[in-house]
Amino acid sequence: MPVLVRIAFRNMREHKAKSLIIGILVALGVIVIVVGNAMMDASAAGIRRTFIESYTGDLMVHGPSESAVSVFGVESFSMDADTQVPTIPEYEKVLARVRADSRVAAATSMAVAYGLLAADADETIVDSSGDEGNVSFAIVFGVEAETYFDMFPSIILVRGRFLETGESAILLNQDQLDKLAKKYEREFDVGDKILLSGFGTAGMRIREVEIVGVITRKEMQDEGPPLVISDIDTVRVLGGLTLAGTESIDLDASQTALLSAADADAIFGDDLFSGDMVDSSIAAAAPASFDSAASLLGDTSKRELLNTADSGAWNFILLRLSDSGTASAAMADLKTQFAADGIDARIEDWKGAAGTNGKIADIVRIVFNIALVVIAVVSVIIMMNTLVISVIERTSEIGTMRALGAKKSFIRSMFLTETLTLTIVFGFIGSAIALAAIGILNALKIPAANDFMRLLFGGATLTLTPRIGSFIGTIAMVFAVGYLAHLYPVAVALKIQPVAAMRSE
Repeated sequence: MPVLVRIAFRNMREHKAKSLIIGILVALGVIVIVVGNAMMDASAAGIRRTFIESYTGDLMVHGPSESAVSVFGVESFSMDADTQVPTIPEYEKVLARVRADSRVAAATSMAVAYGLLAADADETIVDSSGDEGNVSFAIVFGVEAETYFDMFPSIILVRGRFLETGESAILLNQDQLDKLAKKYEREFDVGDKILLSGFGTAGMRIREVEIVGVITRKEMQDEGPPLVISDIDTVRVLGGLTLAGTESIDLDASQTALLSAADADAIFGDDLFSGDMVDSSIAAAAPASFDSAASLLGDTSKRELLNTADSGAWNFILLRLSDSGTASAAMADLKTQFAADGIDARIEDWKGAAGTNGKIADIVRIVFNIALVVIAVVSVIIMMNTLVISVIERTSEIGTMRALGAKKSFIRSMFLTETLTLTIVFGFIGSAIALAAIGILNALKIPAANDFMRLLFGGATLTLTPRIGSFIGTIAMVFAVGYLAHLYPVAVALKIQPVAAMRSE
């Protein structure tokens, strides 16, 4: 054993109290880091698995937008035209391109809209419930029935059936049925019809849909987010993705002149209420027939288009890959291919598709890392002060060693060896305790109290799996803390003069 290591262990034995203070501090730091990182890893894996298997897939293709877009819509509080969910340009070409990629195992298309659930038309206009627990707001997913449920097997059918292509229907969870029952004081179940009212730049749209099934999600057993699943044409109408939305309006010369009038008088005259408001000849005419009254409404084809879904309009294409590890490469390749084809389509990974929800683990990890930095700084200060006290107590020893010919480099190496030996020994002790703590926590099978905790736990119970990289990183951090902590005490020790040290003895 090298002489410096022997000296280090001897000094640890002779200064047990101070060594124990530093050692306990190091061990506690290691325990916090190892267990904390295991929790962060479990949380990140759980969030990733939940969103990929239930909401986003591995990749999401969408249309161009200046704002961030997630599968839940544009991430903005505004409802103006610039924040409406964009449609995918040249959809058929984009779909063919992604399906031609050998890494894509499954693909499904969908749209999203926002609306209110109600049992009668009056309720769709004003959601009058003052009880926040009964709020009927919903994010409505309009899905491709033949592919969506195969791609997301985590959606579990409780009763009823899944959607079928071509029907106007909806899938709700039990919590949403309970809220409707509480609001209207009657039960709702499979076979009942409700109203969906969409709102946005296209105004208020109302559609009647039948409840065909009650669903839950494997990772979301409570109420979860306010999501419902409906047929694609219903969601297109709710979101304003209709044939009228793609048509331009042609005005004749008289209509253009009317819109360019400088003031109201130019349109309505000097006095709106002067003279006869109804021509006497019209008043004297025979009663109008139904056909003539209908003719007054003019051409209703435009209004019909407002309620006719645009069958080519899709907000997203969601992709599941054979190997999720190839997501980055597949995303880069598809971006290049879209650009080469001249298609302004965008593509996101699962985290981008999940939006703010997918960044929960990153936010928690950032907070955890900030806390670790604070702990590390405090540890360095405490260790440094403890080592300085040790140096002062060993003044005579250091002076004697210097008098006998020990160089400054030897004194520096001695303190570095002592500090690193102390941190390594107690670092491994802390690692062993951390492993034992993880084993105990796993054995206890701590249940997740709600969906948020289930998301953070990565499942119904807390399951931690420490990584080798976490241990290596922890030991490296302990080394760094020990090295920083020894610098000032060494500087103090090197200032000790041999004559003064021997005189104090």
